[in-house]
Amino acid sequence: MTETKTKASFFIKVGKFLIPLLLLVAGGAAYSYFKATAPVMRRATPQRQVTAVDVQTVQKQDVRTVVSAMGSVVAARQVTLKAQVAGTIMSVSSRFIPGGLIPQGAELLSIDPSDYEVAVQKARSALSDAKASLAIEQGSQTIAREELRLISDLSTDGVAQTDLALRKPQLQQAQAAVTSAEADLRQAMLDLNRTVVKAPFNAMIITRDVNVGTSVGAQESLVALVGTDEYWIEAVVSLDQLSLIDMDHPGGCPALVRSQAGQGQWQGRVIQIAGKLNATSHMATVIIAIKDPLGAGANLAAGRLMIDDYVNVDITGRQLEGVIELPRSVLQDGNTVWVNTHNTLDIRPVSLAWKSVDKVYLKSGVQPGEAVVMSALSTPVQGMALKIAGADVHEPKSNMAGKGDIQ
Repeated sequence: MTETKTKASFFIKVGKFLIPLLLLVAGGAAYSYFKATAPVMRRATPQRQVTAVDVQTVQKQDVRTVVSAMGSVVAARQVTLKAQVAGTIMSVSSRFIPGGLIPQGAELLSIDPSDYEVAVQKARSALSDAKASLAIEQGSQTIAREELRLISDLSTDGVAQTDLALRKPQLQQAQAAVTSAEADLRQAMLDLNRTVVKAPFNAMIITRDVNVGTSVGAQESLVALVGTDEYWIEAVVSLDQLSLIDMDHPGGCPALVRSQAGQGQWQGRVIQIAGKLNATSHMATVIIAIKDPLGAGANLAAGRLMIDDYVNVDITGRQLEGVIELPRSVLQDGNTVWVNTHNTLDIRPVSLAWKSVDKVYLKSGVQPGEAVVMSALSTPVQGMALKIAGADVHEPKSNMAGKGDIQ
């Protein structure tokens, strides 16, 4: 029994020594295995990153500027006709409706003329009576002069020929009565003529305020008209573009007007720059005249331009000489462009002569023959390598080493 216990104690002591030793051996073997089979990092030759871009070779040229603007159509001539005499509307024109076209001098409406015809007759009678009184007084003048001559012949001292003795005041009174009667007749005839209301110019009816049977007083509104020979476009233009509009151009700068509501387009001319900025936008207002806006003559194919329509306007401005034209998309922040210089990127500041909606025109910063980058670059860096899209670029091999791919 004692011997058995001694053997067990021996094995326990040996186990305590051997187990750690076996673990160390196994760990060393595992370390050696993993070290022998681990991947090896090898240094490879770096490849230079080259960005392919589209370019445009630029040249200087003379460019006629076009100022684009938006505006609205207004009447060049607009008037509200008012009654000059009172009465009842007796008749109206068949075109006496909103939108009706009335030629100059055509009758719009008539007011009952009865009272005014009577007034004309009375004035004529009064004039005849005044003329008769004048004739009688002229006869009395002859008698007065003869009587005064006879008295002077019979009197030894003579008789003074005074104005009263010659009835000159009475003659002046009679002449004044004739003049007043003539004026009354002219006034009565004017009132009679004013019972017929005519169009003062070629016009279109905008609104009508009366119809047959309406009783009107003097100075009461009858109808609102706009002239149809010419409309105006009030276009809003930024202040920096005003210098491009040549107000000394014979007949005014040409302008092409296109309706936003329809398909028509009209030729116009800039006739004036308003002397006041737009209250809302603080931009300048340019007035453009459109002849024959309703297409009655030369503009027949253009159709009818509507009052209060919103339009797009392209004004032909001054000519820029020796500028470089580029798409507006190539202009970067801070008025710079990207230039491909010997296959490297040059971020170049430029000076603008003018920019339109889709174009920019450079007056300095880029030279003729240089290649401007047209492509978008996500992270442009001065001096970065470029190549023209579609062209092969062979880079020399480098001996510089660095971290590469896992082999």
